[in-house]
Amino acid sequence: MKRLRESLRRRIAHLRMAWRRRVYQFRARRERWLRRARYLRSRLPWRQSRQTVHEQNIWNLYMDVAWWGIANGVWLTYLSVFAVRLGASTQWLGVLAALPALVNMIWAIPSARIVERAPRRLPLVLRVGFLQRLAWLGVALVPFLFREQASVFAVVFIAGLTTIPAATSTVAFTSMMADLIPPQDRARVVSIRSVLLSATTTLTVLACGPILDALPFPVSYQVVFGFSFLAAMMSLRYVARLHVPEEVSAAHRERPKAWSTTSIRNAIREVTAAKPFVNYVVSSLIFHWGIYFPMALYSIYRVRNLGATDTWIGLLTMVDSVMTIVFYIVWGRLATKWGNRRVLIIGAFGMVAFPVLTGLATSLPMLLIPSFIAGIFTPAFNLAAFNEMLAVSPEAHRPRFIAIYTSAVNAAAFVAPLAGSYLAAATDIRLALYLGGAFRFLGGLAFVLMLGTGTRRDEVPR
Repeated sequence: MKRLRESLRRRIAHLRMAWRRRVYQFRARRERWLRRARYLRSRLPWRQSRQTVHEQNIWNLYMDVAWWGIANGVWLTYLSVFAVRLGASTQWLGVLAALPALVNMIWAIPSARIVERAPRRLPLVLRVGFLQRLAWLGVALVPFLFREQASVFAVVFIAGLTTIPAATSTVAFTSMMADLIPPQDRARVVSIRSVLLSATTTLTVLACGPILDALPFPVSYQVVFGFSFLAAMMSLRYVARLHVPEEVSAAHRERPKAWSTTSIRNAIREVTAAKPFVNYVVSSLIFHWGIYFPMALYSIYRVRNLGATDTWIGLLTMVDSVMTIVFYIVWGRLATKWGNRRVLIIGAFGMVAFPVLTGLATSLPMLLIPSFIAGIFTPAFNLAAFNEMLAVSPEAHRPRFIAIYTSAVNAAAFVAPLAGSYLAAATDIRLALYLGGAFRFLGGLAFVLMLGTGTRRDEVPR
């Protein structure tokens, strides 16, 4: 009996020790996870300190792009689909994709002149930004004011007209952002802005799909575009809160002289002397031809060839955006480690797969594969391309160089969709999609040959 009691006592003591050990391990693991959670929470943009003007500016830039993502998601995802529902032909969709690029191509350089002559850039950004955002309200009112083909023309006209203030806003805001954010913080801020843009775009597109399917046409699209107009105005509200340091404003108060033959000749000589910038623009022109060549065909192929509903279109965009959110963080770290150019080239070659796999898809579930791949490689190209463009643009006349780059890219954005649409109408839409992939591959080769795969002297990979 004594042996039994002693054995039972030892067994109970052993179980107590085991239980205490497990409780201790559980508490230690919980404490580690809590520390990690507190660290991650402290890294969120809205948890950062905003005591200085610089920190407040960064916060306002984050909130600006978060609200802008709502309007951006509706415009990019559903404008062409809205035109298709209104009865737009393949040629009209080509014009819808190309007309904004034509206006941008023509107006970008005059916009740079306007920005360079503006003593303060923030008021200019606010004025043209307000005019740009009226486009969402205009599209929402189209079914009230026009019928049948006139409504298609109105949508295309509004999309082209809003590009005039949008071009000026892009040049002014990009140059102002380069002044507000120092180079050491630029990669972090751009990366977080990209994540916020993708996140809000994803949530917006995901929410809009069921709304568009549930409400009758065209009321559904009017509700969505009307709400996105309000979101765009909230974005402008946070832009208005930006504080531009006085020394930055003073640096822009010396207005450039009026255009003359000598000044134009000097400007051309200045641009051609910047060899890294010229090489980057030529390579980007080739690659963006591959981006825009099949741009007008995706909605047609999804809706008419595969019978995609608005919910399916939202799902495809959501998959792309979720992957984009994750890989913006990944590529941001890799760009710090490898340099922007290597990430740019990897992203360019990875983006070849999207139009090719879209053309190979014979059912809606198969479209998830190119959306998944696009979400991996598109953030690499976008992040590295923006930073590389700022790096190769001389600081003294940055608005001018940004405008030249924008005009070159939009030259491809204007001609390529028209060429792709007419080729698809004359032959087969899949052939146009495959050619878009081929042009992207040639653009990737141009980046390799004209830029190289090494890092710039101002980059210090870790």
